[in-house]
Amino acid sequence: MSTGTSDLYSNTLSALNATRAAMLSPAWQTSIDAGTAADRLAASQKLIQVQQAILALSEASLSEIATEMQENAADLSNATDALNAALKDLTKVENVLDTATELLGIVAKIVTLV
Repeated sequence: MSTGTSDLYSNTLSALNATRAAMLSPAWQTSIDAGTAADRLAASQKLIQVQQAILALSEASLSEIATEMQENAADLSNATDALNAALKDLTKVENVLDTATELLGIVAKIVTLV
């Protein structure tokens, strides 16, 4: 297990935690409230998926997922950067949801998401 893998793990988990915190914030709620019922449902479902990914990564042994993380290193790095950038403007709900979906798809290649 290299330091790079540890950094990937930490950065990915950090981005997911930041996403969860943002999606529970009053600013996010205000942005979501401006949307349709379908938008609010999609955002709620994405929050649940983010939480599942956080739990799955947190419970995984880094030594067991190191190979998969390295195989997806570039994608993980790009997706976490994109998500962190998207979180800077919570009024762009669709952008946040799309970038979260991208990261969740990569995480699903590394750990099993329910």
